[in-house]
Amino acid sequence: MKYSKEIIHSPKRFEQWHLSSRILDVYPFRLVMARHGGYGSHDVDFYVERISSRGFSALVITLSGRGRFIMEDDTTFITGPGDVFVSSPSGQGHREETVGPEPWEQLWLLFSEGSSLIPDTIEDYSIFQIDSKRETLLVRELIKNIIEEDLYEGSTSLKSIELSAELLTLIIHRAIRPTGSLDSQIHHSQLADLWSKVAKNMGEAWKVEDLARIMNCSRSQLTRICNNLYHKSPGQKVREMKMEHAKILLTGSSVPIHEIAEAVGFSSLSRFSSSFTAYTGTGPREFRKRKRDEETSR
Repeated sequence: MKYSKEIIHSPKRFEQWHLSSRILDVYPFRLVMARHGGYGSHDVDFYVERISSRGFSALVITLSGRGRFIMEDDTTFITGPGDVFVSSPSGQGHREETVGPEPWEQLWLLFSEGSSLIPDTIEDYSIFQIDSKRETLLVRELIKNIIEEDLYEGSTSLKSIELSAELLTLIIHRAIRPTGSLDSQIHHSQLADLWSKVAKNMGEAWKVEDLARIMNCSRSQLTRICNNLYHKSPGQKVREMKMEHAKILLTGSSVPIHEIAEAVGFSSLSRFSSSFTAYTGTGPREFRKRKRDEETSR
C-alpha cells in the first residue's frame, strides 16, 4: 500500500499535547533541528499514515502499551515500552496504530533533514531500544515536565525546559547512537546533574578540571564524551550555556548589560561583548534592541 498524504486519525479517547514553538526554540531542540513533536496516550482507533520521501525524520518512542508499524512494503512489527522507531527523510511511507486494549503512550518528534541526532546510516527505518526501564520512565517524566513548565510560564520555566530537553536528547542519542565504549559507562543523568550545576552557577569561571571532578572522570574522558555528544569541547559547551543564558536575560529582563556580563562569569564588559558577538553575530546591546523591536511589532 502506498500512502499519498499524511493523515492523523484521533478517536474520542485521545490525549495529545503538541510541543509549542517556545519549547522547540530552546537550544537543545534547535541543535538537533527538531521541528515538531508531541506526547500522547492513544486509544485503539488511533492511527497515523506518513508518506514516503517526506523530507524529515520521524522518531517515535513507545512509553507504555504497544504500537504497530505497517510499512509500504508490507513489513509489520510491534513496538513495546522503550522501543524507538526512527524513519529517515527518504524512508518509505508507513502507518502507525495502537495495538489494544491498553492505550499506546508515545513521544514523537520530527527532525529536519540533516539533523545531527539521526544517524546517516538509516536509509529507510530502524528500531532501537532505550537502555533501561528507568530511562524509559525518565523520558516520560522529562516530556511531561517540559509541557507543564511551558503551560506554567514561570520565571524559571525556560531554563527548566532547556535542561529537560538537554537530558531527553541525550537519552535518545544514547539509544540510537550507542558508543559501546568506556564513555557509555557514564550515565546521562550524571551529565544532566553536571550541566544543572553549571546552570545554577553561571557566574563561576568553570574549568574543565572542575567539570571532570564533578563527573568523577578524567579531563580527557570528559572531553571525548563532549566531542562525541555535542561536537564541542567541555569549555565550548559551558560558553554556549553562558551565552544562551545571557540571551534570555537580554530578552526577558531590563538588567543592565554589565550586570548580565557578571552574571555569566565575565569580569570585563568588553570581553563579554566580544564573546557574545562571536557567538550570535551581533553585540548584546544590538541584540536586546532587535528583540524588543520584534516584540513591539507583533
